[in-house]
Amino acid sequence: MTEEARGLQQVIPDTWEAFLGRFARPTPIQRVAIPALAAGGDALVVAPAASGKTEAVVAPLCQRLIRSARTPGPRFLYVVPTRALANDIEMRLREPCGTLGIRVALRTGDRPADLAGRETDLLVTTPESLDSILCRYPDRFAGLAALVLDEVHLLHRTCRGEQARILIRRIARWHCRGPVQRVALSATVGDPEALGGWLFGHPVPVLEAGEARPLDFRIAQDLEEAVRLLRQEGLSKALWFCNSRRRTEEVARALARRGPWPPERVLVHHASLSRKAREEAERAFRRYDACLMVATSTLEWGVDVGNVDAVVLVGAPESAASFIQRVGRGCRRRQGLRAIGIVESDEDRQRFSDLNRDLGRPPPEPESESHLAPAVAVQQVFSILYGRRQGVGRRELLDILQGMGPREDLEEILDHLIRLEWVVARGVEQVQASTRLMDLGERGRVHSNLGDDRLVQVADAATGRPLGQVPADMVAEGRISLGGRSWQVASRSGDLVRVVPSGPDAEDGSFHRRTSRHPFSRWLPDRLQAGFPAPRRTASGD
Repeated sequence: MTEEARGLQQVIPDTWEAFLGRFARPTPIQRVAIPALAAGGDALVVAPAASGKTEAVVAPLCQRLIRSARTPGPRFLYVVPTRALANDIEMRLREPCGTLGIRVALRTGDRPADLAGRETDLLVTTPESLDSILCRYPDRFAGLAALVLDEVHLLHRTCRGEQARILIRRIARWHCRGPVQRVALSATVGDPEALGGWLFGHPVPVLEAGEARPLDFRIAQDLEEAVRLLRQEGLSKALWFCNSRRRTEEVARALARRGPWPPERVLVHHASLSRKAREEAERAFRRYDACLMVATSTLEWGVDVGNVDAVVLVGAPESAASFIQRVGRGCRRRQGLRAIGIVESDEDRQRFSDLNRDLGRPPPEPESESHLAPAVAVQQVFSILYGRRQGVGRRELLDILQGMGPREDLEEILDHLIRLEWVVARGVEQVQASTRLMDLGERGRVHSNLGDDRLVQVADAATGRPLGQVPADMVAEGRISLGGRSWQVASRSGDLVRVVPSGPDAEDGSFHRRTSRHPFSRWLPDRLQAGFPAPRRTASGD
């Protein structure tokens, strides 16, 4: 062990072996972050993919956890953008935390853990599920000591990020007894100080280290050329990223038909698949040495999918940040990254060239969704009042929503919700949820800022196995694509559709989604509704 490693071990003597003992030496970000976080301060930790950020944060926070008194309920909250990443983080933390006697639990829309009936020290969840927990288990975070938000650059200036900001404030004001150490993790960004200030509401120290690995990037004209490049270099395991669920299904079917990978080694991963189908695909991809996984951004955000020979991008991603995330998924045990970009449009070639050229530079600021903040304010009013059934002071509620728009706009939104009878005014200063708002909350409809297309559940008619969910209007066509296979609708009962595999000569089914408005924009005053689009689609996090 190096002298530097011995010095870090003295900082985290109880957790060093569990989290870092298997590594030859600490990474640059671990050398920077561990002493600072062990001292107890808030921070934004910035480093490239596969740089050991998770251990750099969790090891010192767990060290502080071990040395503090055990209390009922979670003392460490770990919030991630997606269910896939939540599954991955819980799996990665379970063993090292278990050796330390730290009890880890996972709570997402896929895994609704009963927090009332089990003791938990470290809880992994998503913003939407955290929103639900605060409403349904308001006392569970009384002893909270540490809060981590992972991959926070992907939430910056988005409607889900605005929601996360308010949730942090709600926890501090209403749900915990003492101070909470707050840490955010991010990939390299252009202005980390602005990111930290936006998230926490005040400047925080930025702990930054590490350099991106070199990238060997090739261009292919189509799927066939991309497969040929993989085979020429003897690369048998690749992660393919598509920009839509529809294209993911199309590419998976094409790869399964053309070989040389057998159809069962061509896997699919996107948010419309059932939890079981997604988790089976993740396990299979880790297990197989020769395999293809075709995915949307569900596997873009920090999920450890094991050793991957190369990444294939089917079309240029929308942003530089997405490009960096995707190519960073591959070749994690090699010195460099390998990636192939498939040109799907006239703009793709130049876009790929620009992204590759700028790889070593911090990505530009994301396109802001700040115009959606008023709709997020409606969502948070609904969530807060549903959870705090005794009511909230009007001024206190507006203070929590500070930064979601001008104060006069927030006042107007609240008065409009009172006129619509979603909110009840109790005197001049108190507001409370109406009966219809409480009913909406009981149905679980007040926690998410994602779009509200009506979805139906899809199951295999022969086995009853859940396959996933699709927009209702897609079923009317009689054929659908899901999980890289084409299915024929056999029957429908309410929101459950039973399907059978299409014959080998049958025409492929389709996969598409309609675009909807933000789910809470309909309850904004007319003046604030103008031009409201849907929030940008990302992998579902609830």
